[in-house]
Amino acid sequence: MSESGDCRDCKDYRECIGKDWFHFGEIRWCPFQVIWILSHADTLRAGRWPKDPDSQDDNSGQRKINTEGTFVKPIIILSEVESRLQRTGIQGKLLVAQVESGRTFGNLDRDARDALLYVKGWRQKRMSFSAWKKKRRYYWKRHQKVTTTV
Repeated sequence: MSESGDCRDCKDYRECIGKDWFHFGEIRWCPFQVIWILSHADTLRAGRWPKDPDSQDDNSGQRKINTEGTFVKPIIILSEVESRLQRTGIQGKLLVAQVESGRTFGNLDRDARDALLYVKGWRQKRMSFSAWKKKRRYYWKRHQKVTTTV
């Protein structure tokens, strides 16, 4: 995390390792946040945001007027992830199954990790999943360090 501890200031998603709760305003679509969203899909689908485990009281004692239902934000976040996952086909289903079984970013299969890296990011990818994978693989093959033995 950044010095302030807020994902909104985070520039490197690897700094989010180990965070177990995200506020709606902190969602920046890093891989760890996408995994967190998928692991809390049932709660989000019910229209509730998961409770902060570090918070003592969710009620601040102040009344406020909401301009939208409390169920809107959780459903929007989950539906965005699900619509991105639909573009990945069977590999997206594999990612969901592995997250539901308790796997983390470090121990996902290669196909599930590819789906996760396609889904992450502030915007949806413009190219198809298969074209994105080909481009990504070509880039990594081309930029690997060549080691020669003499």
